[in-house]
Amino acid sequence: MPKAPGRPASKRPLPANRPAPQTPPAPAADPPVALRPHLWRILALWAIALLAYANSFPAGMTLDNRTILLQDTRLQAATTHNIGMIFSEEYWYGNGSTNLYRPFTTLTYLFNYSILGNGANPAGYHAINFFIHIVNIGLVYLLGLLIFRQAGFALGLAGIWGLHPVLTESVTNIVGRADMLAAFGVLSALLCHIYGANAGDRKRIAWLAGITAASAIGLFSKESAIVVLAVLPLYDWIFGGGNWRKRLAGYAATLPAVLAFFYFRGAMLAKSPIAIVPFVDNPLTGAGFWTSRLTAIRVIGKLFALCIWPAALSCDYSYNQIPLFSWRPTWPDFQAMLALLGCIAAAILAFRYRRRIPALAFFAAFWFVAIAPTANIAILIGSIMAERFLYLPLIGVAGCLVLAIGALADRFSGSPAAAGKAAATAVGVICLAYSVRTVVRNADWRDEISLWSSAARTSPGSFKAHVSYAVALAAAGKDLDTSTGQADQAVAILSTIPDDRNNSIGYYQAGFCYRTKGDADPPASQSWYGKARDTLVEGVKIDRISTEQARSVNLEAGKGPYLGGQTRLYDELGRVYLLLHRPKEALPVLADGRAISPKPAFSEAMSQAYRDLGNRDGAAIALLEGLVLDPEAAGLPASLVKVYQDLYPESCAVTRSGTSFAINMECPLVHGQLCTASVDAARDLQTRRRPRSASRIAQTAITQFACPASMFQ
Repeated sequence: MPKAPGRPASKRPLPANRPAPQTPPAPAADPPVALRPHLWRILALWAIALLAYANSFPAGMTLDNRTILLQDTRLQAATTHNIGMIFSEEYWYGNGSTNLYRPFTTLTYLFNYSILGNGANPAGYHAINFFIHIVNIGLVYLLGLLIFRQAGFALGLAGIWGLHPVLTESVTNIVGRADMLAAFGVLSALLCHIYGANAGDRKRIAWLAGITAASAIGLFSKESAIVVLAVLPLYDWIFGGGNWRKRLAGYAATLPAVLAFFYFRGAMLAKSPIAIVPFVDNPLTGAGFWTSRLTAIRVIGKLFALCIWPAALSCDYSYNQIPLFSWRPTWPDFQAMLALLGCIAAAILAFRYRRRIPALAFFAAFWFVAIAPTANIAILIGSIMAERFLYLPLIGVAGCLVLAIGALADRFSGSPAAAGKAAATAVGVICLAYSVRTVVRNADWRDEISLWSSAARTSPGSFKAHVSYAVALAAAGKDLDTSTGQADQAVAILSTIPDDRNNSIGYYQAGFCYRTKGDADPPASQSWYGKARDTLVEGVKIDRISTEQARSVNLEAGKGPYLGGQTRLYDELGRVYLLLHRPKEALPVLADGRAISPKPAFSEAMSQAYRDLGNRDGAAIALLEGLVLDPEAAGLPASLVKVYQDLYPESCAVTRSGTSFAINMECPLVHGQLCTASVDAARDLQTRRRPRSASRIAQTAITQFACPASMFQ
């Protein structure tokens, strides 16, 4: 690395009282830096990045990857209908209401899933993620050239940023792609703005179009790319000069993308239920204004510390890993105050040295601007802290770090050559250390067990880290004693939260682990099933409270009744009741779950409960209700055939053709039970405030099944 930008060459040692070297502002009229002579450096960075991320390609689909990639039916065929659905529906399509709108990111998943044919194979997704990351490394290098005007400093900036282990949550975690695409949009728009301000009129039109396109990619990939509106004027404010009319045109070029984003997102929100951020995901939503903001500032301090010393990394910081600010003389409160003072000092220094060291001012301000959308200061978001939030802001820290290294080397070295060598060595050591940590961190993302075992160690206060580790072990049938122990820790953390702020998912997951332990330990099974039942009952109570809260919020907003709920919780509790030989208690729980989502599993479990009770009519009608609610339900016809064969062997309910069997819809027994099932389903839907669905079922029963209309009165 060469000497610090702006310092004249000299062989004499720096006097002890000489001020730190200064970086002159980049004159706006200067021609942009050409990229071609620097390609070999970028290629070298890409090669090193490949070595650091080589062990990320075999990583499995962890965290939210399976839900977002494998349960989104829009990704399963590249059709105009699915593309239209991608732009009109929310990010978590069919998997819950989050109000997130990221259609471009989802389009890239469609590209992987259907066009490249990756499907459930994660390797292709990882390859695309890595490609986006190395493109961003090139953009960061080019930004460094434009700011520093020295290749050595640009190389240090891109190297420290691109190899930093905190970025693994965006690069190795497949759905972290949203953060990378948003960063690509912001960086590309900024570079187009810088080049366009110095271009002739004809070329400037192309650069302005580039700003619009880049802004659209960023915003339609993740909402945090809105910082593009601040990053462009920030650069101009720091480095200034030039034709301000041209620069204003650059700002205006972002507006079409911003307006389009808010228009399409608004259309999506208008027809979507309001999503309520769970307290356990972001406890700041349940705290007072100053408590939440001071806690958020403490989180900013923790994120900054991870940028410098990424020794302990975690994929989760849920309740109660980040305690709320308490206004008491505790270590977390002291950290919050220290972080607040640090933020104030950084802002003052950035403003004060805007003229003397503009590069330092830019990167310091860039940190604050880039982290603002996820900082929980202006608005509260869905998470209190996440390392993926650092993908773009880390550029600011890396820039300041490079400047600090250059200044120290310049001050304590006897010559410019020695200073350059010392700075290059220091940056090289840091990059090597970060690369090794990245390789080690990638290993944590190998599968659910490795990832959550790491999180449980690093975030011992997080209920989600413990219960997710427990579920990973239980699902794999491994070390069930550790699984139940981790579940106990999660439940203990959740038990400290009031019911109206609690979350039912953790109770469902713990109950699943206890039931799995019972399945594997027959002598003690009833004890484990009992523990699972008690845990799941608590979860159902909390789920009903949460559902009623969401219903009230949506009704007040004119959205109509909220019909959500955690179906897995009711399914698991119904199964546990059957294992405890308590079918009568299983029936209402399973009915509640089926009312939320008519999954065949609920109807089959209800049929089994009726069989256990000796009620053969109920066993058949439960399956027919499932078919009435979802005529396309897979597996229910075969289950119904078996029920009729087992419980009505002498009836006309089943016909045989060769080796196959089918339901005889002309049989009076089947027809009568089908009408009864239609009546029961319609009445249940009417009771649950779903009159349209109830009316549809009644109309179908009358017109297609010839059921008497009087039955529905």
